[in-house]
Amino acid sequence: MNESLRILTQRIPRLPTIPPVADKIIQLVSSNSTLVNSIVETIEKDPAISAKVLSFSNAAFFRMGGPVTDIRDAVMKIGFDNVKSIALGISLLTIFKSNNNGDTGEYGCIIRHSIAVGIIAKCIVDMLEWRDHEEVFTSGLLHDIGMLVMYAFFRDMHEQIIEKFKKGTPFSEAEREVCGFTHADTGAWLADKWKLPDSFCNAIRYHHTPALAGCDPSLSSVVHLADIIAVRKAFSPTSISGYEYGIDNAAMKILGITEQKIAEVERMAEEVTAPVRNM
Repeated sequence: MNESLRILTQRIPRLPTIPPVADKIIQLVSSNSTLVNSIVETIEKDPAISAKVLSFSNAAFFRMGGPVTDIRDAVMKIGFDNVKSIALGISLLTIFKSNNNGDTGEYGCIIRHSIAVGIIAKCIVDMLEWRDHEEVFTSGLLHDIGMLVMYAFFRDMHEQIIEKFKKGTPFSEAEREVCGFTHADTGAWLADKWKLPDSFCNAIRYHHTPALAGCDPSLSSVVHLADIIAVRKAFSPTSISGYEYGIDNAAMKILGITEQKIAEVERMAEEVTAPVRNM
């Protein structure tokens, strides 16, 4: 663990804990006998999470007929695995909302960017015809959770990073200059503290550097491409322009994807992310 990160995280007065909804979903997912009713009832116990899940479901799957109206309806229309993945990701993101005033400002930018990345990541794996890709939603949603940690608990450092960024320093470089690490490191640290699956931790840690992801860099590569496409479609994680960064060619090789396919995803992203702008 980066020493600067270790020292900084010790300053957090109270480590955010996994919300009860997310904790219960993780337990249910680990069980071989999980029933649809169990997931539905768990999500419905938290009205705020339910509302976010429905909002995301309608955004991510709005082309599949009429609007999703309740959690059970969501399960029927978009599938059990998709609903539990969306609920897990959204419940973990909203833990930071109490430290901010609604989905506005920098916080709102991070949230909308994260949702857009989750949706675009789904488009990519659909194009690649992955069979099992329920982790993609959650990984896309959580990839920038380290930014939320910095914004919620270290606002002064976050503002220093933004100031350097405004003056032309690339965002990740500005983070290293101010903190000695990046939001990817912070997010991976929190995911590890929460004992999230290794696949999530890797996707969070390596979404800017997928070639370093170790034995299975494919998920990190998907999130990496989705991240870049989301920014190109004006879903930046910051309100300051200029966040764009280049595609790691290693990600394209890992996924076996071409520039032509990426352009196709970009065209698709224009439509599928449209509802997110009003979230």
